[in-house]
Amino acid sequence: MIFKTTMADYFRQYHFLKQFVKFCIVGGTSALINFVIYYSFTQFFSVWYIYSAIWGFCFSAIFNFTVNKLWTFRNKERGRQVVNQLVKFSVVIFSGLIFNTAIIYGLTELVGIHWLLSWVFATGLVTFWNFSFNRFWTFRHHQPPAELPPE
Repeated sequence: MIFKTTMADYFRQYHFLKQFVKFCIVGGTSALINFVIYYSFTQFFSVWYIYSAIWGFCFSAIFNFTVNKLWTFRNKERGRQVVNQLVKFSVVIFSGLIFNTAIIYGLTELVGIHWLLSWVFATGLVTFWNFSFNRFWTFRHHQPPAELPPE
């Protein structure tokens, strides 16, 4: 008998992969929000591309936190835990912003790559940073402590 494995079965088996795919969908949408702001501010409003990158990154971060918490990581924590998550998320996202901006600036000013291509490259690299820290630190599921077996 041949086993027919569907994509849904595969994702059920590999929860980490399912989260990564969801994270990438949210990230792609966030990147689109980021890019529209980045491009519009720079191209149409003559805002310096570094300032545009910062504004785009901040707006997309708000969307990113909300959707990743509720959909990607299905995190149900409320109250004070949400504040703690928001602080952790802010640390991750703003460190990502620093890396993102430094990469964009370095590639554009020092290497001479067009500012749009620099943005694409930086966004790709920072995606892995953000996923790793958000999965394992910000939205980590807390397991209740295991009870010790009776002696």
